[in-house]
Amino acid sequence: MKSSLRELQNNSFSAPAPVNTLAASNNLRMASVPQMISALREDDPAFDKVIATQRAERGQQIASPEAMASRMYVLMSGKVNLLCTNNEGRRLVIATLEPGAIFGEGALSSMSDPNVFAEAAEDVVVWVIPSSEARDMTMRHPILGWGLLQTYGMRLMQVENSLEDVAYKKLPERLASLLIDLDQDGGVIKGVSHQALADRLGTYRETVSAILRDFKRQGLVELGYRRIRLIDHETLRDVAGIWDW
Repeated sequence: MKSSLRELQNNSFSAPAPVNTLAASNNLRMASVPQMISALREDDPAFDKVIATQRAERGQQIASPEAMASRMYVLMSGKVNLLCTNNEGRRLVIATLEPGAIFGEGALSSMSDPNVFAEAAEDVVVWVIPSSEARDMTMRHPILGWGLLQTYGMRLMQVENSLEDVAYKKLPERLASLLIDLDQDGGVIKGVSHQALADRLGTYRETVSAILRDFKRQGLVELGYRRIRLIDHETLRDVAGIWDW
């Protein structure tokens, strides 16, 4: 098992990628983290002993702000949204994490956001490390610290992209762009409510519903219960300001 772990590490810590392939390279490297940590569980009994497995279905809360401050989480499968709320109860997705992401940095320090919590964007499996063991395990196994750093980088990139969209795009443009990003099933987006879209855009459900109805009138989409079918991809890309040069 040690030889296989070394092989995974060598594949993950490769030479720096060119700038135009950096995002794709980071995704590939993050995808190797679950394999490497699975190998650690078999290789290190002490590490295996402190890990607890947690499963959640889409929409279920994985970690409260208090839990984020006292536990480290390793996302093994599925996607997780990190959200915050304001005084009015409006929700905002500040990051969407994919397998390999490590979050709950409050387990390593006293610095954590008291308003941020984690929710399953789809069915997920996470491994949980209590704060009493997180620091020691991170020092013993650098892959944990590396995964946490990579997750920070991905979160920062998402925040920067969101700020750019808010600054330069109106809501219909941002919604069209989001629909294109969510299209992973041949033009059909399943299991995503209007509220979930509003959370991603930092707006109200009623506003999203109104824009979607307008898209439907224009023949761009078909709407169903937790189901959106993209009909006119080319026009949606124009609305989103996405062009192929």
